[in-house]
Amino acid sequence: MNASPLEALLALGEAMLSAGAEPYRTEEAIERAGAGFGCASVQAFVTPPGLFITAQSAGAFDTGVRRVRARALDVTRITHLNALSRSAARGEIGPDACLSQIARLRARVTDYGAALEIGAGAIASASYAWFIGAAPAEAGVAALAGIITVLLRRIAVHHAAERFFNLALSGFLAVLLALGAASLWHLRGGVMVAGGLIVLVPGLAVSGVLRDLLAGDLLSAGAGALEAATSASALAAGAALAVGLAIGLGWAR
Repeated sequence: MNASPLEALLALGEAMLSAGAEPYRTEEAIERAGAGFGCASVQAFVTPPGLFITAQSAGAFDTGVRRVRARALDVTRITHLNALSRSAARGEIGPDACLSQIARLRARVTDYGAALEIGAGAIASASYAWFIGAAPAEAGVAALAGIITVLLRRIAVHHAAERFFNLALSGFLAVLLALGAASLWHLRGGVMVAGGLIVLVPGLAVSGVLRDLLAGDLLSAGAGALEAATSASALAAGAALAVGLAIGLGWAR
């Protein structure tokens, strides 16, 4: 196998975007690794949907494009890929070894099992509900709503439409559960709804948009803002349907 530097850089950028890395972080990793591969210059233009790379080596320019359709946040994988780019920058690995390690990272099962992820979602939802004044029973219902949202989020989705309906369904079930519990046990629905949905709020995406805006990356910021707005709209649509159904059933007024 005799991989070119450009091939390895494209694979690195695609893997980082697929793992949920920010465009600026992906660009830095690509340029860092390209210098280690002996490229005279590397120009990377990264947006959430894909990336363009031009690498100069041996006096010739090579350009490649990758479209990234499926993205899911995996901080552990991003950390490993960042470390991989730094190893390449130090000259410890070449393009072939880089491609092999990226393939192993893609095949690796996440360090976070289902039980740990579900438990973390329950704790986060209950903690947020308690933080905004929920009683123990209300925090418990919020934890159950958080578990539902985490279980739905674990379903593999590969297209924007699938992600939209997955988020809408999560918002629908979490709000319906909270309003049903509020009607049955005379609890406050607002704190339970907030706790159940907090794990799905696109806070990380919004912070990435602000960082891109401050750095002047307006295209990446615009794409990220639209994606965050779409996620928020899906949650709002599902929640609105649940509220309408609850009113129809007499659970809320």
